[in-house]
Amino acid sequence: MRRRLSEVRFDELKGKNFELVVIVELLCEACGKPLSAREKSLRRIQILSRGDYQNLLDRAAAHDRGEVDTENSKIYFYDHDFPGDVHPECIEKL
Repeated sequence: MRRRLSEVRFDELKGKNFELVVIVELLCEACGKPLSAREKSLRRIQILSRGDYQNLLDRAAAHDRGEVDTENSKIYFYDHDFPGDVHPECIEKL
């Protein structure tokens, strides 16, 4: 189960290893809903100290959203991009 990074306390992450994953959602210019997504694994991190936790929160601030999946040991950073594409059904509405 994924939870927002801002809702997770240091004690829940302390001593654990996580894989950092960046997901870029490509959004429709008309409706703003996802057309597709690109996923990229960055690296593994370990949260040992409050400094590590703060660095994680600081890094998350550069992204649109951060989520933690403690069961699968992954942290997801989401970014959104408007590539200029539109869903076929949205073209009909325009």
